Amino acid sequence: MTYSKNRLFAKAAIFGLAAASLISTSAIAQDAGQEIDALAPAASIDLKEVTCWDITTLNEDDRGATMILLYGQAIGEKGMSAISPEAVQVAIVTTIIDCVDKPDSIVHEILSEKMSH
Repeated sequence: MTYSKNRLFAKAAIFGLAAASLISTSAIAQDAGQEIDALAPAASIDLKEVTCWDITTLNEDDRGATMILLYGQAIGEKGMSAISPEAVQVAIVTTIIDCVDKPDSIVHEILSEKMSH
């Protein structure tokens, strides 16, 4: 795959994940007449405490969406406002690879380390 095709694929993947999460949320809210308030989680989740085990045991779609969310949090903490699709892809894939070997590690820490290179 050429560089430009890979770049377009990465951009499409990022935007596709965002669109899929919006569509999924809309479908869930409409399902069986449930109100949006009923979808609120019982407890909040600290994204800085998500473990590699949590990520590696998610299904592929949920793992991708969660990793994009974690990446967004990490770039926000670093004060970045511009992203490179290639950098997103590399950081997420290498983080997941590391997570397979270190299930008790914190994803935020690994991802932040990958972003600093």
